Amino acid sequence: MPETARLLGGFVRWLLKGCKTSLKDEVEGNLDATWGGTYDTENYIIGLITSVIIIGTVILVFFTKQPVVK
Repeated sequence: MPETARLLGGFVRWLLKGCKTSLKDEVEGNLDATWGGTYDTENYIIGLITSVIIIGTVILVFFTKQPVVK
């Protein structure tokens, strides 16, 4: 799971940068860290946040009771 979150975080970060950097460098953590100590840690945190958002959205969409319209 940590590797998946790190890869997801690298992908999201690459998207947020407008796809201007190398996806390989983003995912492998070859760039300089800015706020999390290491680039892998930053990608991991971004990946966890993204996972929580995705899971929350799925729960809201599929598991909340929708009103019946007649």
